[in-house]
Amino acid sequence: MAIYTIATSQAPDAKPVAKSFTLTTNWLPMIEVPNYEVPELVFGGSTTTEPGVGEVISPLILCNITANTVAVDVEVHREDINAEFYLVRNLQIPAYETIPLPLNGQFFKSGDLLNLKADTNLAIHATLSYTLGQAEEDDV
Repeated sequence: MAIYTIATSQAPDAKPVAKSFTLTTNWLPMIEVPNYEVPELVFGGSTTTEPGVGEVISPLILCNITANTVAVDVEVHREDINAEFYLVRNLQIPAYETIPLPLNGQFFKSGDLLNLKADTNLAIHATLSYTLGQAEEDDV
């Protein structure tokens, strides 16, 4: 999957993002971290592309809105090593129950994804809050 780039006059330090949707049986991205195209502080007005970072600031809330138990998978794709890791696999959520997964404080870099899917279409509602911004440079 290609990393998307946001062109901006100044990349945010920590723009709050709230995301909610109903899961399907296909992987859906909850978090996608962009790059930022920002002006360089040089004569001539050129731009540069800088990496982004996302930080989870709430639990991942999973609500079963049906009368049946539904299984949920949550995985992380790490772009720098091109690999996926399950955070939760086959989590059974009983009928009409809500389960919070404590992901607070987890960081995602440009190209990283937090993906979710369920074993039943349109049975699980997922909600998460996170921040997006330009990553700080480590040039010391």
